[in-house]
Amino acid sequence: FRGRGMSACIFIGDSTANGAAMAYNASVAAPCLVVARDGASPRAIAQSAIPTEAIGTAVIGAGTNDPLSPSLVSNLYATRQRITAQRVIWLLPYNRAAAYQVLRVAVAFGDFKLDLAELPGLPLPRFPERGLVHPQTYTGIATALRRWPIQ
Repeated sequence: FRGRGMSACIFIGDSTANGAAMAYNASVAAPCLVVARDGASPRAIAQSAIPTEAIGTAVIGAGTNDPLSPSLVSNLYATRQRITAQRVIWLLPYNRAAAYQVLRVAVAFGDFKLDLAELPGLPLPRFPERGLVHPQTYTGIATALRRWPIQ
C-alpha cells in the first residue's frame, strides 16, 4: 500500500546502504530513492537530504564508518527522527560495537533490523566480509530485504 504522495522506498546512509540499494534496484521495476554515499559518517547521514514526505519503506545503513564515536547513538537517533515511513529496516553493521548501537535505536523505534553478520531464519549463508565492513556482494542483502515487502 502506498499512500497518496508517498514514495515506495528509500535507502539512506553509508556504503552499506548504497551497495544494498544498487543490488536491490537492479532487480526491481520501480527502483527506490537513494540518499547514501560511500564513506558517509553517521553525522553526515543525519544531516543528509532525507526527503520530508512519507515513505513506504526506509532502509538505513549507518555506523560502519565511525563505530566508536561517542556521538554515534545521537546521530543515529537524529537520522531516524527525520524519517516518516510505514516501515524502517536497519542494516546492522558487521562491527559488533556499532551493530549494538544501531540495534538500540532500532528497538527504541520499533523498527526492523537485518544483521549483516547473522541472518537467523533465512536460508542464506552468512555474507562473506572484507575487513568486517563490506560484503563481497550485496545480492544476498537485496534478497534478504525482500523478506519485508517494500511498500
